[in-house]
Amino acid sequence: MSDKVRITRITGLVIALLGMGILWEGRHLTQGNLSHPGPGIFPNLLAILLIFLSLFLIIPKGKKEREAFPPWSALVRQLIPIYLALLAFIGLMEFFGFFILTLFLMFFLFIKVSYLKWYTAIWAAFISTGMAYLIFGVILKSSFPKGPFGF
Repeated sequence: MSDKVRITRITGLVIALLGMGILWEGRHLTQGNLSHPGPGIFPNLLAILLIFLSLFLIIPKGKKEREAFPPWSALVRQLIPIYLALLAFIGLMEFFGFFILTLFLMFFLFIKVSYLKWYTAIWAAFISTGMAYLIFGVILKSSFPKGPFGF
């Protein structure tokens, strides 16, 4: 089994475990039904979708892929900062608030994952953070942590 296939399967397993963790944590939330959804229906549907989509990464494909792929150590060096940034985002959300922390996270991800230039990454971070706030804060009326600056 090549490194690429192994890494893809490991990623699929991590995503499936994340979905199972979401299902486990949301087990005490009421589900409701489609006409009157409860607070647990959206996280559970997303968790089920994560688990289902992870199967495409876990189950082997019929033909072998023959493209060059960086060695395992190079992938780990690329992934560790991203995982650490996501963990920091989760841990610091209450202190710094949604807007500022999401802006920094999106900027980092646009630089690290998409390899955008810093000025393009700033615009993309503002637009994506603004869209997230518009969808979840304004339309869906979710509450976000305010942080020290009140936003």
